[in-house]
Amino acid sequence: MAAIAAMRAALGSFFLLSGLHKLTNKERHKTFVETLRVLGIPHVGILQWFVPGVEFLGGLGVAVGCLTPLAALGLLVICSVALWTSSPTVVASYKPIDRADRVDDWLYQPEMIYALMLLYFMTAGAGPVSVDQLLKHWIG
Repeated sequence: MAAIAAMRAALGSFFLLSGLHKLTNKERHKTFVETLRVLGIPHVGILQWFVPGVEFLGGLGVAVGCLTPLAALGLLVICSVALWTSSPTVVASYKPIDRADRVDDWLYQPEMIYALMLLYFMTAGAGPVSVDQLLKHWIG
């Protein structure tokens, strides 16, 4: 029970802080926008604010366990796009020696680990120590 809450709080806090910095720090925002452009992501004008907004709000939801499956889904979409767009170059830079090493390199990507954790919270929910659980008791 405590381990699930700790994992959820840490994961959510990562996204909350990442989104917050992209929204409020000019240098971090500029770096993020440049990354979107280099990766060829369309609609940068909208996504430069939408993505960190989802990170912030989704991270908050996951961290406190509020609307957890929905918050985790939004963050999972962001992780999936990051995996599809930036991870192939990173994995190639590791120069995998065989298929097993390539699989290992993909599993080593932070976005992969985050995605698996988010998938857990989407399917299992926030756990007993969460706002979701309090709302269940309050609503009946």
